[in-house]
Amino acid sequence: MAGFFVGEVLEEASRRHPKRDALIAGRVRLTWAELADGTRRLARHLEVEKIGPGDRVGLLLPNSAAFALGYLATQAIGAVTTVLDVRLRGRELAKIIRDADLRLLVTHAELLPSIRGVLEQAGDLPLWIVEGAGEDGFERRLEGPAAPLPAPRIRGDDDAVILYTSGTTGEPKGVVLTPGNLARFPGCVSEYLHTRESEVIGLVLPMSHISGPVWLNEVVARGSALVVIEQFSPVALLEGIQRHGITLFSGVPVLFQLMLDLLARRRFDTSSVRVVAMMGSTVPLPLLRAYRDAQPHSVVTQGYGLTETSPLITLLDEAHASEKLGSIGRPAPGALVKLVDDAGAEVPVGEVGEIATRGPHVMKGYFRKPEATAERIRDGWLYTGDVARRDEDGFYYHLGRKDDLIISGGLNVYPAEIEDALSERPDVQEAAVYAIPDARRGEVIGVAVVPRGDAAPSERELLEYLRANLASYKVPREIQLRESLPRNPTGKVMREALRRPPGDAG
Repeated sequence: MAGFFVGEVLEEASRRHPKRDALIAGRVRLTWAELADGTRRLARHLEVEKIGPGDRVGLLLPNSAAFALGYLATQAIGAVTTVLDVRLRGRELAKIIRDADLRLLVTHAELLPSIRGVLEQAGDLPLWIVEGAGEDGFERRLEGPAAPLPAPRIRGDDDAVILYTSGTTGEPKGVVLTPGNLARFPGCVSEYLHTRESEVIGLVLPMSHISGPVWLNEVVARGSALVVIEQFSPVALLEGIQRHGITLFSGVPVLFQLMLDLLARRRFDTSSVRVVAMMGSTVPLPLLRAYRDAQPHSVVTQGYGLTETSPLITLLDEAHASEKLGSIGRPAPGALVKLVDDAGAEVPVGEVGEIATRGPHVMKGYFRKPEATAERIRDGWLYTGDVARRDEDGFYYHLGRKDDLIISGGLNVYPAEIEDALSERPDVQEAAVYAIPDARRGEVIGVAVVPRGDAAPSERELLEYLRANLASYKVPREIQLRESLPRNPTGKVMREALRRPPGDAG
C-alpha cells in the first residue's frame, strides 16, 4: 500500500524551493529551507529521547507554527502523531491521554493552568512546552545541529495519525489513519481544485482537528505556502487574505455567514482568493449563492467527509461548481460511495439514503476498539450516519444526519429543507430545526432562528412564510428566536441542545 511519507516529501520541497515561503503563523515566517531545518532538529531530539516508529506523541496545541513543526517532526521519524482537541479539559482529556498511552505530550504554556490536574494524573508523562522555560522548553529543541531526516521506516498501512472524536455516542474514540489514508487528500484537492505550487492556503479551522494534518500534507506535497490563522475569526481571516494574498481556504457555514456580514460593512481586498470550500455540515443553498454573488471572483465549492475518511468522501470540482451549486460533489478519487435504505439496499437515483463508502480513504479503525470499528465498518463499507440523494449525473446532495430525520405523522422531514427556506429571507441569519416529541404525531418540528440585524421577524411572520412555501407537514409547531445557535468546536450546530426534554412536550 503506497502512502504519504512526510520526511521524503518535505526534503524534496525544501530542495525545490528553499527560499520560498512555506509557513506563516503570527510573527513566525519560515521558508521551506527553514521549515525543513526546524523539522530535522525536532526529529533529532525525538530520537535522542528514544521515540521512534509506532510511538505515540500527543499534540495539544492551538493553531501555531509549533503545531506544524510538531506534526512534521513526528511524522518524519515514523511516530504516531496523536492530535488532541485543544479545548479538551478535565476528565475528558484525562480519559483520552490514558487511552492514547502517550510517550510524550507537546503542549503550550498558556494551557498549563487549565490542564495541570490532568497532567498530575498522567504521572511521569514527559512534556515539551511551547513558550516554556527550562528542560521542558519546546523552543530549545529547535537549536543546535540538524541531522538529515531518516528514511521512512514504516509501511503504507502502519499507524500514522490518531485523532480523537466523540461522534454521536459521546465516548471518545481514536481514529487511526495510515500513510495510505493520508495520501488521499493531496491527490483529491489537486485533481478537483487544481492546487498548485503558487497556492497560498489559509487555515482558519482548528489544526487540532483533521484540518491541521491534511492541509499541512497538502502544502508539503505541492511546495506551496500555508498561512495559519491563529484564531477562529472572520476578521483575522479577511486580514490574512489581504496581507498575504491567500488563494484558497476552507471553512464551515457560520464562518462564511460572518464573513458576508463583515464584507457588507467593511472593505477588504479579497481579490487573491480563487477558491473557497464550504465544509463540515449541510450548507444552506442561499448562503452558497450569497457568497458567490458577493465574491464573484472566487469559485465556491463544497465537500463532505469525516475524520474516519481522511477526510474527503466527495468534493465538488471547479468545473461544476456553478452548475451544481448546492452539491457536495462526486466521490473523491478512489472512493466508492453508495446510498442505502435501512435494510442496506441501494436506493434509486433521486431517492434519499444513508451514505456508505469504501476505499483507501477509510480509516484503519478505532484505536484499540475492535468492536466499535466493526460496528462502523461492515463488509468493508463505512456507514456514515448521514443522508443524501444523488442526481442522474452522479452528484450528491447532503441532507443532514440520519438521526436528525424527523418523522411526523409517518412523513419524513429533513431539516435542510426548512432551514434552506428560512435562509432565503434577508431578515434570517441562520436557522436550525429540531424534533419535539408529540404523543399523537410521534414528533413535530421546532425551529431556532437567529435574526439578521435589528429588525427581527416575528414568529407569526415566519410561520406564514413557511406555510406559503412548504408542505403543511413541514411547517414547525414552534419557532424560537435566539441570539446564537449552540455549536461544537468544529462549528456544527448541536441540535440536541435545542430540543425540549420529553416531559416538556406538548
